[in-house]
Amino acid sequence: MLPRGRDEARFALALSILVCQLGYSGQALAAAPTAGPAMIDAGPFAITPTLGLETKYSDNIYLQEEDTTESWIYIARPAVNAMLQDRSNIYQFDYMGEAGWYNEDSQNDRNDYFDNTFSADAYILPTERWIATAYISWAMLHEDRGTGLTEGEIGNFISEPVRYDQTDVGGSVEYGSGIGRLELRTAYMSRDYQNFRQFTRSRDLEETSVGSTFFYPIAPKTDLLLDYNYSDFHYPNTIEELPPLDSKENTLQAGLEWEITPNLISTAQAGYTDKSFEDPSRRDWDGITWMLELWMQPRPQDTIVINGTRAPEETSLQGDFILRETLTTTWTHSWSDRVSTSLAGTISRESYEQSVNDRKDWVYNTTVRADYEFRRWCNTYFSYAYDDKDSNADNLSYTANTFMIGVDLSL
Repeated sequence: MLPRGRDEARFALALSILVCQLGYSGQALAAAPTAGPAMIDAGPFAITPTLGLETKYSDNIYLQEEDTTESWIYIARPAVNAMLQDRSNIYQFDYMGEAGWYNEDSQNDRNDYFDNTFSADAYILPTERWIATAYISWAMLHEDRGTGLTEGEIGNFISEPVRYDQTDVGGSVEYGSGIGRLELRTAYMSRDYQNFRQFTRSRDLEETSVGSTFFYPIAPKTDLLLDYNYSDFHYPNTIEELPPLDSKENTLQAGLEWEITPNLISTAQAGYTDKSFEDPSRRDWDGITWMLELWMQPRPQDTIVINGTRAPEETSLQGDFILRETLTTTWTHSWSDRVSTSLAGTISRESYEQSVNDRKDWVYNTTVRADYEFRRWCNTYFSYAYDDKDSNADNLSYTANTFMIGVDLSL
């Protein structure tokens, strides 16, 4: 098992050094591309190691309304991708790590973390009409103190971040003909919390989903779509005094998918979702849901992306579920081949359905970022983020300012 104790810092540092050495010890380094990371030829595999290093300052690491705590945070993100291509079929194996060290640590109170994700996926093209995909991943992750299960004042009373393991498995099959395209998909997710089991045990979750989407062409680059999705949410360790949160969701939506460029595809769809709880003491819900992913390129050097959703989500602590409405706009401008900037804004409204105090949160975020590609293999960036949460529940509102400077390294 990978370390999660005090020696995680040394392990993450050694892993980062190993990723760097991978690049400089390979004798079969592929010819350097004009853009993006270079790869190492290793027999049938093309291996791409990368390393991200970031220094971050936050004036409110626990996301508190009052008596905030500030800290410098140092982050390392080693990653390795191994790709195998067999004719039109592509197989990939990935490792992604993230280790964070906080200045604000004490002997019995620490915030350091070390996340690890291992994944594999396949893209298979058996014929011109069929496409099959599959993926599997296993991750050891964390929730920062003051978020998720420890939002609000709870974050001040625990000694370390909440940790959990998550497994994801899924796949899809797509068939295309002159009439249109039909996609069938399935997915399974299991999340198991690892510490503070006296209150995290009841939040272990298993989610199973199946769905299908039919695309009907109505123009050369535009499809009409009809999408159906079924999800089953199961909490295996319920609290005896409370009704279980197990539920089932059925969603039917219709919309459009259109191509701006081969790499820019927009989607807009809306429909109806029915969420039914297994326990009759919890109130079922049904209503309008929608999803938007809109790409625009008014000029070659400008890209604007608008993402939005309205959908139910599983709750963390309060209510039966969260009805979340979110809209995000991101504008990226390329000043030259090496310099780019981005400006992003997000607004969310979160309603905790059937919560005791009818909790509602308004969440705002603004992020500004500037990138400078010093070399093809070295990108530097500076970023600032402002977060504001306004909640009608006690001790859950906050503001936070975060400054980041970092570098992304590759071969």
